[in-house]
Amino acid sequence: MVRSKAASKKQQKRGIDFKKIKRKLGRKLPPPKNATDTQIKSRAIILPEQSVAAEKTGLAVSKKGLTLKELLQQTSHHNAKVRKGILLYLS
Repeated sequence: MVRSKAASKKQQKRGIDFKKIKRKLGRKLPPPKNATDTQIKSRAIILPEQSVAAEKTGLAVSKKGLTLKELLQQTSHHNAKVRKGILLYLS
C-alpha cells in the first residue's frame, strides 16, 4: 500500500510542469506566451522630405519639373531605361 501512494505523488509532480490545456471545439488558439505585438497605431505619418508643397522657386527645373538634385538621384534608379533617359537628358 505504501508504494501506491508514492507512485501517485510522482504522477502529480510530473503533471504540474506539463499541464495540458483543454480547448473547446471551434475556438481559436490563444497566442503563444512569447508572441510579439507588431501593430503600430499612429494618427499621422509625417515625411518632411516628401512634401507636396515643396517650393522649387529659384531652382533650375527640367521639362518634367525635376530639379538637378532629383535628376542626379535618378541616375541610381533600378530601371535601366530610366537611368539611360536621365543620362541622355543631362548630356
